[in-house]
Amino acid sequence: MAFLNNLGKKIGSAAEATTSKAKEVAEVRKLNSKINDEEKQIARFYSEIGKRIFEQEKENPQSPVADLCEKILASQANIEQLNQMIEEAKNP
Repeated sequence: MAFLNNLGKKIGSAAEATTSKAKEVAEVRKLNSKINDEEKQIARFYSEIGKRIFEQEKENPQSPVADLCEKILASQANIEQLNQMIEEAKNP
């Protein structure tokens, strides 16, 4: 009988440890998710800052970001051409 009692205690301890570990993992996952949400928010803010600076500086050749503005303008022109090509493909 002592063997069964001892076995029951070991099983109970193992179950308790497993439950504790599962709670820990869930809490860490929840906190990591919150960190990811904050990092996404920061990325959106960086993007918004970049858009605002681009709008202010896109026609200023003396700007420290002039080369990047030129690249954005070139990409926008490429997108416009590609959209025209799509329209032409849809309406031959």
